[in-house]
Amino acid sequence: MHDEITEVARHRQVRGGTRLAGVASDLARPVDVVSSTMPVGQLEVMFRNPDVSSVVVTDDAAGRAGIIMRAGLTAALTGRLGYGRAVLERKPTSAVTDWSPMVVHPQDPVSSVATRAMERTDAHRYDDVLVASDRWLSAGTADLMRALVAALAERSTHDPQTRLPTRAATWHSLARRCELVHGTGTRVVLVLLDVHGMTRLNARHGYTTGDTVLVELADRLVGGLPRGCEAGRVDGDRFAVLATLPPMDDIQAAASADHLRRHVLANLTEPSGAVDVLVWPELRSSVVWSVAGAAVADELVREAEARLSRASGQAAPPLRQAV
Repeated sequence: MHDEITEVARHRQVRGGTRLAGVASDLARPVDVVSSTMPVGQLEVMFRNPDVSSVVVTDDAAGRAGIIMRAGLTAALTGRLGYGRAVLERKPTSAVTDWSPMVVHPQDPVSSVATRAMERTDAHRYDDVLVASDRWLSAGTADLMRALVAALAERSTHDPQTRLPTRAATWHSLARRCELVHGTGTRVVLVLLDVHGMTRLNARHGYTTGDTVLVELADRLVGGLPRGCEAGRVDGDRFAVLATLPPMDDIQAAASADHLRRHVLANLTEPSGAVDVLVWPELRSSVVWSVAGAAVADELVREAEARLSRASGQAAPPLRQAV
């Protein structure tokens, strides 16, 4: 049961995309290239392939390149009076080509490419974007917009520095876990980790080193989590770990919760090489867990914060349960 609850909680938390928007080449794909002198009748055959959304047309004599979209070709072949196909079938492809396509560099950011694409006129706003590489590539405007929206969603729910969920996303996930344990024998566990002396570290070694330390901590934290757990960055120098315990008595729950806290700390005692051991900070921690079958997210957070505050400069306080 606790595995099912964990999976539901993780999938129903606030989530963004899985990656940043990236650059144009990330979304580009090879596109067929034809000569401007090819008859339109042959061009129509190429579009019988449902995977072909556009074709690049090259005019070597004029030194230019254009694009033909499936929708544009269909409209041209239909014609206003329905005679388009009869009129155009033997004409060169240049007659139905858009010679002013949007062309971008492979390393242009998706954010700027998508913005430029949407600034086009209504007639061509959703045409594919051509990517000028060693060979012609194309990127669909819909794909560009999806990548941009996913990136914006991720930035709103994930810390841009550590790539961990933000405080709001983490507490939302905690609330989902608390809702899902009601009426079961399972419990929610919250571990808080505080990076001690972060201000002093930044002052002595610089913010670049401080940022490197935080990124390294986040990577090590995620890499060492047991199955079903999740981590988030809930403050500038504070992280949280969420877990759901299977049904067990109070004594076992206390031992399991503290075992999780110690396990997390054990994976963070020393840097893995990206940070000098002399710079590696001390971590302070607290852990709370709910009663069986009932949990309130706000109470867990308040109790965990209180215990972390009391633990400042002292040995870990006695284990304590929270509703």
